[in-house]
Amino acid sequence: MPADDCGHHLEPAPGERSALDLASGELFVLAALRAWVAPLRDPEGTHPDWRALFRMAGVAADAAQGFDQLMGIVARSAIRLLDVRCCRCPGLGADEEALLRITGALQAGEALSALEELTDWLPQAALVPALQGAQRFATLTAAAGLRLPSGPSPAQPPPADAGRVLH
Repeated sequence: MPADDCGHHLEPAPGERSALDLASGELFVLAALRAWVAPLRDPEGTHPDWRALFRMAGVAADAAQGFDQLMGIVARSAIRLLDVRCCRCPGLGADEEALLRITGALQAGEALSALEELTDWLPQAALVPALQGAQRFATLTAAAGLRLPSGPSPAQPPPADAGRVLH
């Protein structure tokens, strides 16, 4: 199977959900996540401006601040490497699926479900501020009409050779 310049296949791996299967709210969250992480993956590269995605989608600047708060905490405090793919990768990583679940849960008022997901990423001391940022992001994203489903979404563990990392 052909691969892109990051070494990812041009089609999702078996068992992975394709970005093409995402609804608009999910696609927005995925794009924001990948654009935020892109400079960490490749500091010398040219990357999309994640803040511009919020403006183009009509999402309030406060949502971008909440997202940046969440992601900054994750980048500084993650207890493990996270599976976040490059902007062009067609398949979703397990932690990308987790962020979709976190956002959907918070939009549905299910903070405990979101907190459970975050405990897989963060130490206890970082959970409350991360959840606060995620809540602001989720609430204002929903207010902009970008609602995500709550509940489980298909997720696969990252492949053993996953070279996609946030931290």
